[in-house]
Amino acid sequence: MTRRVLVTGANRGFGAALTAAFARQGAQVFAAARKGHTTLDAILERYPSLVTGIELDVTDLASVEAARDAVAERAPALDVLVNNAAMRSPTVSEPIESIDFADVARTFDVNAIGPLRVAQAFLPMLRAGDSPVFVNVSSEAGSIGQCWRDREFDYCMSKAALNMATAIFANLLRGKVHVFSMHPGWMRTDMGGPRASLDPEEVAEGVATKLLAVPVPIAAPFVDHEGHPLPW
Repeated sequence: MTRRVLVTGANRGFGAALTAAFARQGAQVFAAARKGHTTLDAILERYPSLVTGIELDVTDLASVEAARDAVAERAPALDVLVNNAAMRSPTVSEPIESIDFADVARTFDVNAIGPLRVAQAFLPMLRAGDSPVFVNVSSEAGSIGQCWRDREFDYCMSKAALNMATAIFANLLRGKVHVFSMHPGWMRTDMGGPRASLDPEEVAEGVATKLLAVPVPIAAPFVDHEGHPLPW
C-alpha cells in the first residue's frame, strides 16, 4: 500500500530533501510550506504524480486548517506526519544582554506552538492511517540532559518545548500512533550553514526509509537520524 505522508516546512532544506526522498521511495507526499516554494518547485516538477504542494503557515491556524482541508480532498487519511517546519532567529547567537524578545516569541510560535497547531488539525487523519507515525523534527539543542551552550536560548528552549509535546502526544496516542522526536543532525542547509557535517539528501534518504517501514524501526522517544537514543 502506498504510504501517505505530510511534511511541513517542505520548501527548502531538510524538508525539501525529505519530500524528494519519500517520493523516490514511492510515497504519496503532501509538501506543506508557506508561499514561495523555491527548492520545492523542482521536486513538484520531477514527481508530479507523487508530490502535491500545499500552502501552510504553521503560525496561522486558519492556514493550517485550510491545508488540512486541501489534503483531505486528496486522501482520506495520513500514515506519516512529519512536523519539520522550524526557524532560527537572526539574533539567536546574541548573548543574554542582547536578546531580542520579539525573536524569542516568533521562534516559540514557529518551533513549538506551530507543530501543536498542525497536530490538532491533522490528528484525525493520522488516527485513520495505516500503522500511523507522528514525528517532530527536533534537535540535540533541545536536550536538557546534554546541554552545553551558553546562549541560543530561543532555539534551544523552543526545541525542549517541542520534545515535551512529543512526550505528551506519546502518552495520548500510545498503542495507536507511533510518536517520537528526531534530531536529523547538523546539515548543510540554509539553517545549518555550509560548514555543517551532514548532507541533507543523504540524511533524508535514510530517514525516509525508516519512516516508511512498517513497523518503524525506532523504539526510543528521542533519537538521532540513525535511530540512536538521545537524552531528553
